[in-house]
Amino acid sequence: MGEEKAEGYMQRTRVPSIMKTILASFLTVIVVTPGMAEVPDLETVLSQIEKHGAEVHSMEALLEQKKWTEILEEFDEGESGRFLFLREEGEVYIRKEIEEPKPSALVIGDGELLFFQPVIKQAQKYRLGKKRDKAEFLLLGFGTTREALKEAYQLRILGAEKIEETPTYVLEMVPKSERVQAYFGKIVLWIDGRRWIPIQQKLVEPSDDYLLVSFREIELNPALTAADFKLKLPKGTKLIGWN
Repeated sequence: MGEEKAEGYMQRTRVPSIMKTILASFLTVIVVTPGMAEVPDLETVLSQIEKHGAEVHSMEALLEQKKWTEILEEFDEGESGRFLFLREEGEVYIRKEIEEPKPSALVIGDGELLFFQPVIKQAQKYRLGKKRDKAEFLLLGFGTTREALKEAYQLRILGAEKIEETPTYVLEMVPKSERVQAYFGKIVLWIDGRRWIPIQQKLVEPSDDYLLVSFREIELNPALTAADFKLKLPKGTKLIGWN
């Protein structure tokens, strides 16, 4: 997917208030990489992305994220919760639930996004489009090919690093689309060299503020169904939408 398609998607959605949350969610289960004996070159990594990405059909994990503010040179208090992913019959489902300190839920599936804030009893619903194999899920390389990744990003391997004793490879992704760069100037992924999945990601804004997201207690290919991604809104919830 090239710059023209990415820009077209951003123009269609026009939801800046939660776009960073949406994009962060798209990025969570996308790549694999070879063993840790030596740092591989980019083409080797991209080859493994294409080869192994199709093997992960579902995922469940604990999630921790925190926001770095460059001008203050500090992180916020952070958030924790859980993350679910399912790819089934050409459809992609995502569920991201924040449990602490303020609960919220973000669910993506069937061409729609639903963001629920139980404290204020409000839900926001957005239609992402019906081309389920196109822009919205390929924008950040979600289960895509090496060609699509290279079209959408400038890519390079930064090296190897341990995350809590887990050996990883560090992949930097710089969006080619100027419109996407307005949200994230750079994306960095730490890829588990033993399980072939990202366990940490860094979403860097043009201001150099960034969101650092980590995944723990990861279970690959659990028995999830589309029903696990249906969000039941309590009575009295105010629903606002955008199409």
